[in-house]
Parts: sequence; structure tokens; C-alpha cells
Amino acid sequence: MIKIISVGKNISFLKNAEQEYTTRIKHFTKLEMIELKEDKSKTSKELMKKEAIKINAALKNQKYILLDVNGQNQTTKEFTNLIKDNQNDTIFVIGGSYGIDNEIKTNASKRISLSNLTFTHQIAKILLLEQIYRAQTIINNRNYHK
Repeated sequence: MIKIISVGKNISFLKNAEQEYTTRIKHFTKLEMIELKEDKSKTSKELMKKEAIKINAALKNQKYILLDVNGQNQTTKEFTNLIKDNQNDTIFVIGGSYGIDNEIKTNASKRISLSNLTFTHQIAKILLLEQIYRAQTIINNRNYHK
């Protein structure tokens, strides 16, 4: 099973892409998407602390992979191996618009980056879904990845 924990709602024009990849992925594996509500705080530091509490509650002390702008870049092959190696228990965490609290960064089993470019957290989720689907097609010898 693959689980994605993300902070904030997806913006409407990205919903179709999210639904499309979610449907495709479910042909290969179970997928659970947990969207945590974005808080409002006076400072970004307070906001990230509140979001960290929610993320930790959703994680239930499980290992996770954090999507982080400063994480390790992955090739498609490396990402596919990451999915393959953790097939039964892969959890991805995507922080909110202000980033992620240091506690979440420190406790991640792995920190990966999808690109050297910076994306909104909503776009990052779509890119992650596409890469999960691509990895599943490679693992299952389906024609998608070229």
C-alpha cells in the first residue's frame, strides 16, 4: 500500500489529474490519500509546528519518505526501486505552502526531491502521483515508461 499525507487542499484545476493518476495507480496497488487542513497562524514557524503535530498523528509512528526541496534527487530507476523495496509500506509526506517543520525532516527515513525546481505543494503531489504510476508500470512490465 502507498499512502500520501499532504497538507492543504488540491486546487480545483488539478483535481482531474489527481483523480486520473489515483485511478491508474489503484490497478496496481492500494493507495490512500490523506489531506490535512492547512492551519492559519501568525508566523510560518507556528504554522509548521501545528502542521507537524497533524502529520505525526497521521503517521502513527510509521517510517516515511519526505518530499523536500533539499532532498536527494531521484532518477526514475531509483524512484522505481524505492517503491519496489517498500511496496507494502510506502508513506510519502508533502508539507504545506510554508515548508515543513524540522522535526518532520529529521525523523524522515529518506528525503527526496522531485526536481531542482521549486513547485507548489499541490503540483508536487501531482508529480509524485505520476512518478508512482510510472514506477508501477515499470515494476509490472506495462507500456508507459519510454
